[in-house]
Amino acid sequence: MKRKLNTIQRKFLLLITKAYHTTTTNSLQVITGIPPLHLTTNKEAKFIEISRLRLPTQVLNTPLDPTKYEVVQRGHEMHPAKFLIDKQITTQPLKEYPTANSTYTDGWKNDDGTGSAFCCFDEENRISSTWMGKLSKENNVFQAELQAILQAIKHHENASNRVNIWSDSLSSLQAIQNPTSPHPIVRKIQLQLQERNNINIGWIKAHTGHLGNESADVLAKRAITEGSNLEILKPISQLKYILNKEILQEWKKEWDKGTVGRLVHEIIPIPSFKLHNWSRYEIMFFSEHGPFTSYLKRFNLRNSDLCSCGEIGTPLHFATSCILTESCISKSQVIPTSYNGNWVSLKTQAQGLD
Repeated sequence: MKRKLNTIQRKFLLLITKAYHTTTTNSLQVITGIPPLHLTTNKEAKFIEISRLRLPTQVLNTPLDPTKYEVVQRGHEMHPAKFLIDKQITTQPLKEYPTANSTYTDGWKNDDGTGSAFCCFDEENRISSTWMGKLSKENNVFQAELQAILQAIKHHENASNRVNIWSDSLSSLQAIQNPTSPHPIVRKIQLQLQERNNINIGWIKAHTGHLGNESADVLAKRAITEGSNLEILKPISQLKYILNKEILQEWKKEWDKGTVGRLVHEIIPIPSFKLHNWSRYEIMFFSEHGPFTSYLKRFNLRNSDLCSCGEIGTPLHFATSCILTESCISKSQVIPTSYNGNWVSLKTQAQGLD
């Protein structure tokens, strides 16, 4: 199966890179940042097992519990005709934002963890109540922002007067406006707003020096260490991150064990999803699959691998020591400047060409 999938993928890799058709598949995969197809299919299979089938699955030699991850929900939570919360949400900026009788929310994430918080102001612009929640490191800032909004709504669930909640997360408000949002926390917020039409949520631009927004920002940062523990399901993005990590780990094992494409391996020893913007000529040079006498001899397209100058015509020879190409070397951009000559210097010394 692996060989068949590589055969399918190879055609597209050659079209993308415009490399010689004999260039090794594993080299093209690493250069383009496109992982082997069999690893990608394995990743997608595990993703479906965990996210949809809710089956425990081994990832990175560790069993993953599907009940720890959010369930992606589809369709409408309520009938479209009953989705009437649009008037309660505004994403348009205002010239001035009130502080009195308003609630401000925020979320924060750094290497130490994830925090979520809100603060309420009274009529005299003083903080009357606060909430800080400490989430897991594996939760993301989007969840933290949404959780702050949800907790703020619950805080005002018994309020009879109009409540104004402000958030600097535009993406959160846009998600709440979406009647088919797949996010479970968003759907909880939508149901809360549907039951409480006296609660309005608005957007405020972050880091503008507004007292309410800055106060919520400080609380969200403090929540990472001082907040009450709040356990919520891990996001699907965290699952994708772990699965991508497994792909890179398995990809590196295969890349290290390979017997072809070793010159490319010296330059890119660790595969990644990054596209290396190599030109066609750079790929020919470093893969040694190009119009070189050594290549032509290897594939029985020439009787000798010697250059016209008498030395073996490797790519390195033509780029560094051939007297016939010496005048072109200074103008050539075959060797990428990003390598600073390190690889060329190493290979030159190894082959005794200094």
